[in-house]
Amino acid sequence: MSGIKVMDLDDAEVYEDETVISRRLVRRAHGSEEMSLNVSTLKEGMEDTDCVYADYDEIVYVLSGKAELTIDGETQTVGKGTAFYVPRGASYGYKVIEAPNDVIAVFTPAKT
Repeated sequence: MSGIKVMDLDDAEVYEDETVISRRLVRRAHGSEEMSLNVSTLKEGMEDTDCVYADYDEIVYVLSGKAELTIDGETQTVGKGTAFYVPRGASYGYKVIEAPNDVIAVFTPAKT
């Protein structure tokens, strides 16, 4: 048995608040142990000044919009076509300056 699964955004676990719609498309709950995939829409003004995942590496790819990414006190603008890698335990700040800011985030190992 291959274990291959085809997922659709309709299959995603959705988390939503006033700043984000996170579609948690591939997770441990879907059978993936080694990585997970989120497709998120971040709204204007969304800001997380201390984003850190102690147990996960993260790769983010920006599909649309712009944000200020702060690493070690240095801020740069990221936008469509930008990717960044964050090793587990590292801290960064992320502030949306042009919405919608659509991103794909991959985490290893898979999130629950």
